[in-house]
Amino acid sequence: MRSSWVVVAVMALLSLAACERRDAATPTSTPQATFRHRLSDDISGDYRPKGEGPIQAVASLFIGQDEAFAAWESGSRASPPLILSLTGPQGEARVLPDAYVVTDDRVQMRGSAPGLGPVELSARIDQGALATARRNLGDQTPVVTGTVSVNGRPTPFTLSWWGGD
Repeated sequence: MRSSWVVVAVMALLSLAACERRDAATPTSTPQATFRHRLSDDISGDYRPKGEGPIQAVASLFIGQDEAFAAWESGSRASPPLILSLTGPQGEARVLPDAYVVTDDRVQMRGSAPGLGPVELSARIDQGALATARRNLGDQTPVVTGTVSVNGRPTPFTLSWWGGD
């Protein structure tokens, strides 16, 4: 009887260790080498800053529709579902995703562009502000807030949904 308790205790410890190992492998920041989206709402559009920003600032963030994410994740590279444009001393650079995780209220992306090195974006989408901006046809309500890191140097940004000219 006592040996069965020892077996149960050992099995419980092994189960806990396996869970901890799996949790440690779960990414908590920018995705490593995965393309994943989970959207229940349409967050597509072009997001732009309201005013001028610092060097290497976000000029725009394009977020495609659900179909564009699905196509990219299935291997089609014809039309990227995320495009980050940065401005800097050398002009504008277009960053395409090497990895991303996108949900209704979060965008995490890793990419690179010639002359920039590694670029990471981590942002939050305010669904209420997005609904207001769309209702008012791009009223400059801040919708996306986050940080973009270029070569490990983080820069905060705020973007509004852009309704076009």
